[in-house]
Amino acid sequence: MRDTGDKLRRIAAAVRGRCLFDEPLFRHTSFRIGGPADLLVAPADPDDLRTALKALDRKVPSYIIGNGSNILVSDRGIRGAVIWIGKGFRQFERRGGLLKLGAGHSLPGLVDQCRALGLSGMEWAAGIPGSLGGALVMNAGAYGGQMADVVESVFGYLPSGKPAELSAPEIKFSYRRARYPSGFVITGCRMKLASGNPAAIRRRMDKWLGKRRANQPLSLPSAGCIFKNPEGDSARRLIGLAGLRGRRVGGAQVSAKHANFIVNYGGARAADVRKLMDQVTKGVRRECGVLLAPEVKMIGEW
Repeated sequence: MRDTGDKLRRIAAAVRGRCLFDEPLFRHTSFRIGGPADLLVAPADPDDLRTALKALDRKVPSYIIGNGSNILVSDRGIRGAVIWIGKGFRQFERRGGLLKLGAGHSLPGLVDQCRALGLSGMEWAAGIPGSLGGALVMNAGAYGGQMADVVESVFGYLPSGKPAELSAPEIKFSYRRARYPSGFVITGCRMKLASGNPAAIRRRMDKWLGKRRANQPLSLPSAGCIFKNPEGDSARRLIGLAGLRGRRVGGAQVSAKHANFIVNYGGARAADVRKLMDQVTKGVRRECGVLLAPEVKMIGEW
């Protein structure tokens, strides 16, 4: 343990960005749940990230986070280093409809920037509380749109710190999935959008935002949709059909507003959420004969 601590201190000494030891991760997740990380590193920019990756010892576990949505961090936290892709990764370069973007953009902010420039294709992401990097990792999508529709390539670093850029065909986007080399750290992407009227784009954004506000529990902490939709069906419908809407474990509850959301009503632990997920999985399988696959990623010591 002391050896690991020495290695983490060397990483902290190498980077220019902010480093926090024993940082509670509930401060950095949309669920407002999660124990401490041994070390949280916020690289100042992509070059600083490269320095951090080169300083990382292969024996020290490392994790990448963005806005902290779509993840559930264990109550015991994360051993090793957590690297936050945030403020130093908000590059925005435009040539016509072609954009070169940093992974640290928030999706709502990025969508609004595109609207102001009269660029269409990302309206479906209005109101999604995630980062561009996270959306690229899982091929995020909603209301008939997805990242695969607009991404030309994704760039970042291999674990060695060597830069790499992958074309969309190499990534092999599929439903809520994208394939990257093991240990690949995304720092941004190239995106192609269509020209559009800002007012018309705003109307489409408002339409999707209205749907979200009407159908999703946006006033309570959550990780977004907990389970992937089975082919030809919706997890929300199946969970409701199984009579699990409103089911509660500790401070975690299956939302009455949208059954594929688990919300933190206050003081929820990761263990509460995981137990509730298990109950939902078993209940849907028993009542509907369908095995739901989690969309949220569980990380840390369990």
